[in-house]
Amino acid sequence: MAFLIIKSACIVALNYTIHVENDIIILMPEFDLAILGGGPAGYVAALRAAQLGAKVALIEKDKVGGTCLNRGCIPTKALITCTNFYEKIQKAQDLGIKVEKISLEVTKIFQRKKQIVERLVKGVEFLLRKNQVELIWGVGKILAPNKIEVRDQNENRFEISSKRLILATGSSALPLPGANFDHERFLSSDDLLEEKLLPKKLNIVGGGVIGIHFAFIFSTLGSEVTIYEIQPEILPECDQEIVKNFKKILAAKKIKLLTSTRFDPKQTSDPTLICIGRRPNLSGLENLPLKIENHRVWVNEKMETNLPGIYAAGDLVSNKMFAHVAFEQGIVAAENALGKNRIFSYEAIPYALYTIPEIAGVGYTEKQAQEKFGEIKVGKFPFAALGIAHAQGETEGFIKVIADQNNKILGVHILGANASELLGSATIAIKNGLTVKQLGEVFQAHPSYPEGLQEAALNALKKSLHIIS
Repeated sequence: MAFLIIKSACIVALNYTIHVENDIIILMPEFDLAILGGGPAGYVAALRAAQLGAKVALIEKDKVGGTCLNRGCIPTKALITCTNFYEKIQKAQDLGIKVEKISLEVTKIFQRKKQIVERLVKGVEFLLRKNQVELIWGVGKILAPNKIEVRDQNENRFEISSKRLILATGSSALPLPGANFDHERFLSSDDLLEEKLLPKKLNIVGGGVIGIHFAFIFSTLGSEVTIYEIQPEILPECDQEIVKNFKKILAAKKIKLLTSTRFDPKQTSDPTLICIGRRPNLSGLENLPLKIENHRVWVNEKMETNLPGIYAAGDLVSNKMFAHVAFEQGIVAAENALGKNRIFSYEAIPYALYTIPEIAGVGYTEKQAQEKFGEIKVGKFPFAALGIAHAQGETEGFIKVIADQNNKILGVHILGANASELLGSATIAIKNGLTVKQLGEVFQAHPSYPEGLQEAALNALKKSLHIIS
């Protein structure tokens, strides 16, 4: 930390805040921009602001990278990569490969996850240092619009001043009423990311992305998994036809799914993962008269709160709690805080599940498109009609393209191998307002999975060549 701490009765300071505590004078640099929270929104905002020449302070109480890097996206994908690969090896005989006596070394799987996370955290810290971002470790509390108090792990308190402020305090897992997290019986996703529990039976409350990922991981590790979902359907972000087909995959993996079912904590003593949603972290922001809507901090399209000069980004404000949303919001907030004019839009937000097979989508689902636009066009292409899918033994699933009556692409939804990779082209198409005609006219390498995206677009126009339109 580049603060000057000295004992002196008289001192002259330029561009520093003087703070006195226990006869210690702490000279605190004044910043152009201070960011509270070092998760995806916060650290990316810090890097972008530094690129623009600002003097930036980033305040973080734990580890940079936030939930996504330390306790979410990355560690779960590290685990599910291992379990998915194990499942594929079990099917190697279908490819003419004889494999005997394969087994899972759970300790090594979790060690690998830990090493990946540590490596990436160090990478983020390196980027911050190289961009001359002042990384301040401690718990931040907003005292005034341009002043933040920080309490470090030794309970030392000091203040920093800043011309502008970005709030990026993230979110925390919601507990279930009557089943508060005790880290033994009632678990958060944090608990299951540590190799201290491999239950014979595992209940999962919540059929969203987090619940489905952990269901796949622990089912492969040998647990008997039951998913409880209070809503009539799982995966509310997904297209209903995708979900209908995916439920057959869950059944084939012997993952028990109970929809329209309220979990009763009194009916079981088995370990239970609670993943029913997340709530924004508002602690430390109490001194700001922020506008709150639906438990989130309100921001406009420029990511500015109702208080001029104070911006917010990430799970604190977002109705789509994805790391890639937080990244973009952090960039928009940083640029606007430094005088630029950027706008954030929720249009064309992609999502992906790294199951076997994968699920991915962007834009309107078929039901949403029908409700908003009335008559629509839908084109589908099965993986079973793709040469590359047969060659690689990945014939399960399909690609769906949804367009309006003017052929503008409204949504793309995929169940199948490499869905998350195919999604990139689909997102570009929707973001740039392309039509199914334009997508269908872009011929792809053969054999390849993108051929399926082209064929689905052609199918929406009744021009598909490799299936009957």
